[in-house]
Amino acid sequence: MRGPLTGHTALLPHLLRVLPRAPMALGAAPALTVCALPLALSTHLEPGDAALLLRVAAVLCVVPVAFALDDPAANTTATLPCPPAVRRLLRLALLCTPLAAIWTACGFLLTAAMNPDDRVALPLAGLSLEAAGLGAATVLLSVLGLRLSDGGRGSTLAAPGSVLLPLVLALSPARERLFPVPYGASWDASRWAWASALAVAAGLTALLLREHRPTSPCRGQLPC
Repeated sequence: MRGPLTGHTALLPHLLRVLPRAPMALGAAPALTVCALPLALSTHLEPGDAALLLRVAAVLCVVPVAFALDDPAANTTATLPCPPAVRRLLRLALLCTPLAAIWTACGFLLTAAMNPDDRVALPLAGLSLEAAGLGAATVLLSVLGLRLSDGGRGSTLAAPGSVLLPLVLALSPARERLFPVPYGASWDASRWAWASALAVAAGLTALLLREHRPTSPCRGQLPC
């Protein structure tokens, strides 16, 4: 008898085939290009400029996440023995892992384009919190989109939201508190804000991914 882990592992080849490769390529290629240009042009970046480019790369890498849960065959796959929430989590893991690796590579490319003395002023860990927060918000929008589209097209809401959300935040009066200069006056406070946003988005996503089982009409009554 196959255990649950074996059954879920057997789904991986099928999930890999349905990953949104085109959005991944359209997000990853520009992100790597933007971050490789300073090194290719022998430009010495300041920490603030490197942080800005890395934030742009984060947005480019987050956009493909909006398509991670799209499932045109949702009505068919609903009958599979593997719970929908598990399938969606596996799809997110398969998509987000290479995107996280690409964003990390962008960080190393930008670090290589900086003067050795300035490299310690680029906080990759702190900036990764922003990228994770934007990614979690995009996943939340995707799950909401699934609810609005009967489980088929989460990107209907998440794709425009993944672009508009960072744009609105960057143009809002709170931009200096959300996207401060590394190690500036509001740096520590902004990290707490992004950590809180990440936790809230992850918690709401977990609640929305839970399966809502209909209550039996015979509950509390004599057997039907």
